[in-house]
Amino acid sequence: MINISTATVSPNVPNAKGVNGQAIAQLLPLALLIIVANGLVLTLFSKRRELHTPPNYVLLSLAICDLMNGLVNIPLFIIVAFTPVITSGEVKFYLVYLVGVLHHLTAISACYHILAVTTEKYLAIIWPVRHRSIKVKKVAIVLIIIWLVSVIVAFIPFSWLHLEFRDIQAKFSLAHIALCLVAVFLLPYSFMIYAFVVIFKKISSPSKIKDNVSSRPHISRRQAAAEKRCLILFALMATFFLACWLPWFILTLFHRIKHEIKVDNLEIPSHVFVLVRYTSSIFNPLLYTFFRRDFKTALKSFLKKKTNEDFPMLPLFENKKT
Repeated sequence: MINISTATVSPNVPNAKGVNGQAIAQLLPLALLIIVANGLVLTLFSKRRELHTPPNYVLLSLAICDLMNGLVNIPLFIIVAFTPVITSGEVKFYLVYLVGVLHHLTAISACYHILAVTTEKYLAIIWPVRHRSIKVKKVAIVLIIIWLVSVIVAFIPFSWLHLEFRDIQAKFSLAHIALCLVAVFLLPYSFMIYAFVVIFKKISSPSKIKDNVSSRPHISRRQAAAEKRCLILFALMATFFLACWLPWFILTLFHRIKHEIKVDNLEIPSHVFVLVRYTSSIFNPLLYTFFRRDFKTALKSFLKKKTNEDFPMLPLFENKKT
């Protein structure tokens, strides 16, 4: 029989003291914005074939990952944390764990997607010949690996859920969150920082960018400026993700340490990070929809087409005026 106690409840879900309608009123609009923003990305991708490039498939998968927060994570979080729907203690115990696992899943997956788009840009600038060999099938394999690794790492806590000794559970949980900090932040961000520095150095002097095999002698200044804007966009995505999710992982680590070393006077304001961690799921689609040229062009074309379909007489009137 599982021993249910407050010590086993993750800080992902606040205590009953924070239960109020204001929290739900803040979370529901946030979930709606996430659904709309990422739903727009999926719609554009399905309607505009010019977006079907290998790098954009990574952004599509990232949009699906972010969409999970609006469709699954936030509603489940609200049900578990703020509503008295669940009366069974054991059921709520499993749901609390599931909330934490799903948040780990989306966080790990989102970070690896950002790592993938950064790596793609690194190859495009530093190894252009190898980059040309990247096709949709190779990207699909990378995305499958990203999701498999994310699922495996995120669902590891369920493997010790039925252990009889709570002390052993606590040690495994502490080791798992430490693993997540290394695998999700330390290693990926070490490479991303390196890649950003190297790429910025290359595109800052476009005339020196050579392709030994290609007939193209160098990248023009206009192309270099476009690459720089794209790199800045990905750097913003990586920075914003770090700001949104790293405090949550550190908070979880402190929570595990608190119960492991039994520090009673360590106060952890988990509610402070609840809303913050979800905002990256809005920030990502807005960035590459409105700041990437291909998505921005597709959005304008899509909106123009919808306007003509909804108001077919407008072009006629415009022609008469001219």
